[in-house]
Amino acid sequence: MIKPIEDNGVFEAIKLMNESIKNHNDVGYERNEAEWITFFLHIVRKQKEGDPNYFAVGEYKDEQLIGFLLATSFRCYYNGLYTMDVKDCIVNEFWSTPFTVTKLFDAMIAHTKTHGGTRWRADSIRSHHNSQQYAKLLKIKYGADTYYSVHGEIK
Repeated sequence: MIKPIEDNGVFEAIKLMNESIKNHNDVGYERNEAEWITFFLHIVRKQKEGDPNYFAVGEYKDEQLIGFLLATSFRCYYNGLYTMDVKDCIVNEFWSTPFTVTKLFDAMIAHTKTHGGTRWRADSIRSHHNSQQYAKLLKIKYGADTYYSVHGEIK
């Protein structure tokens, strides 16, 4: 069942994120749990206030969170249109399936469409293989275009 992440669902989402980070610590970012939790809570709070530019939902199986998606919108400086930007799509690799990802995306797309949005994007900071699998799924299911981003560290 897909439903919004609310105040009392925060701890489960944090635990799922911690498990994901533990399993994928090759993302190229130094982890700061307090920063991510502050970011996450801001999205949950803004969604609770009814701001359609913030979106946090989870898929629950037998009352257990097995995946969640966080997104916020931004106004594109090229054309002035709003895009819903997926910040995290995190799934429990033991319990979830690709259907979990598509259910989360379906909910985000429906929300965006309801509020007049016409575009979404989803970058990945996972390993090359996992990013390719994620992009392939989104391309097959939604006809999404694949772009590449480059990340660099200044030394």
